[in-house]
Amino acid sequence: MSILSKLFGGNRSPMDAANQYLNQIPGMGHKGYDPYVNAGLDASGKTKSQYESLMSDPTGFINKLMAAYKPSEGYGFQKDQLTKEMGSTAAAGGIAGTPLDQMNQAEGVQKLLSGDMQQFLQNALGVFGTGLEGEEGIAGRGFDATKNLTDLLGGALNQQGGLAFQGQQQKNSDRNGWYQMLAKALGAGGGALFGGLPGAKFGAGLFGGS
Repeated sequence: MSILSKLFGGNRSPMDAANQYLNQIPGMGHKGYDPYVNAGLDASGKTKSQYESLMSDPTGFINKLMAAYKPSEGYGFQKDQLTKEMGSTAAAGGIAGTPLDQMNQAEGVQKLLSGDMQQFLQNALGVFGTGLEGEEGIAGRGFDATKNLTDLLGGALNQQGGLAFQGQQQKNSDRNGWYQMLAKALGAGGGALFGGLPGAKFGAGLFGGS
């Protein structure tokens, strides 16, 4: 805004008018992006913790999963079927109830149990992997939101910086113009003391006028 505009109540500067809207951008940006940014930070912390646990103690991680193992209903059904079949076979061979019969049945049951435990572990790891993948997706969205928010705030700040530069440049131009006009006026007034129009011209030239 020029000095004359200030003196006579000129219009509002373009920079102030634009900042009225630009200043609203950070609040709107944080309101829209912060939930995703915060969720991403939380998810990133969780995945980091899980990966560190896997790397530092993989056996402990598996043992933790297996601590929740319980024989499945399928295992119970297969065990009953196997026991009946092996009992019939042992009876037909005349070894029912012998140590050999007991050992054969124990090995068969152990084989079923190992398979059931292995299936449980695979299922547990699959669910864990799905959960970990989901957390990584949330962390990825949080990263994207952080980048978008940074770009938004940086763009608004860049616009405000450009407007501030233009505003200051205009003020400097207006000030220089006012100084030149004032110098001419003072020069002409002072030159009049030397007498008439020639003196005024001399004074104007002395103070920077034409």
